[in-house]
Amino acid sequence: MRIELRKAGFTYQQGTPFASVALAGVSLRIDPGERIGITGPVGSGKSTLLELLAGLRRPVTGSVYFDGLPAARGRKKTVPGPGRIGIAFQSPESCLYEKTVVADVESGPRNLGINEAPARERAEAALKSMGLDPVSYGRRSPWSLSTGEQRRVALAGLLALEPEALLLDEPSASLDPAARESLISQLLKINGKGVTIVVVGHDMDEMARFARRLVIIDDGRLAADSPAAALLTDTKLMERHGLEAPATVRLSGMLARATGRPVPAFLTEASAASYLLGLPESSELQEP
Repeated sequence: MRIELRKAGFTYQQGTPFASVALAGVSLRIDPGERIGITGPVGSGKSTLLELLAGLRRPVTGSVYFDGLPAARGRKKTVPGPGRIGIAFQSPESCLYEKTVVADVESGPRNLGINEAPARERAEAALKSMGLDPVSYGRRSPWSLSTGEQRRVALAGLLALEPEALLLDEPSASLDPAARESLISQLLKINGKGVTIVVVGHDMDEMARFARRLVIIDDGRLAADSPAAALLTDTKLMERHGLEAPATVRLSGMLARATGRPVPAFLTEASAASYLLGLPESSELQEP
């Protein structure tokens, strides 16, 4: 699915003394299979942008297009079809409600009218995609799991709908480092199967690991939209928008200042280690 915003704007409580502009004139196109990170200062409009991309909100100004077709206006649904876009807000595990993991994951397909056997197959496949064995986890209560496991179950519920695009608002928030790394690895695998993934986040180390393309939103406006490697290594740009460059990029700056010599901006730990040890660059480096 191709999703496009054209000069889209959104204002909360429009027409009242409490009106607050969340987005203004944002144009953004997301093509099938992309892996995009969206970042910016707190309160810059990132979550509102995600809701416009999902069709959950209609822009006050401008337009939203799905596969080149303008979203419906008025009281009609703006989403192109149930299940085609999956969206998860912060702490999606709070939406778990069934007695067992597999029942929760298959509830989405069942709500779309899919019969029990195909819905169960989708649920089991989705759990596997999130690194959870359906035999070991399927009959357990969601509330018996760790927060990281609950998070993956909640995302599996989205995958069971077989969406063409996943829109995730800070999916790694409140997770420990191991759970974060596991989640990012699973998202990379899912994207490798052709699913478009858009992640909102503040951790630039994670963005360096995940994003091919980075979008910066500041004060409701599109501040930057370029390959992630170009933006994440631009420390002045990062600072200008209240963001901290990845630790590896900051390390390269420290080395340059300490030695008085030019040092390349490392985007990954692998590239930093290769440089410091004098080894050939690793094939695991972040894709340009």
